[in-house]
Amino acid sequence: MISGILRSDKAIKMNIAIMRAFVEIRKSILQIRNIVSKLKQLEDRLGEHDIQLGKIYDAIEDMLDKKADEENWRTRRRIGFK
Repeated sequence: MISGILRSDKAIKMNIAIMRAFVEIRKSILQIRNIVSKLKQLEDRLGEHDIQLGKIYDAIEDMLDKKADEENWRTRRRIGFK
């Protein structure tokens, strides 16, 4: 704060350096916010993909179960007249 009041060259240079540091901090914070929002978007997409993949895996398992049931039906031990 005192560097803004004093009028020496050193105080002016220090005040400019402080302002530049604050500008860089603000830029960094904005970049972090941007990165966080992009990560959130990716997380949402991946969550949707996980749900879709789960549905696909369930459908494949159902198809495999049906095929196994059909195979068991064809290879069962026959009873009755031959």
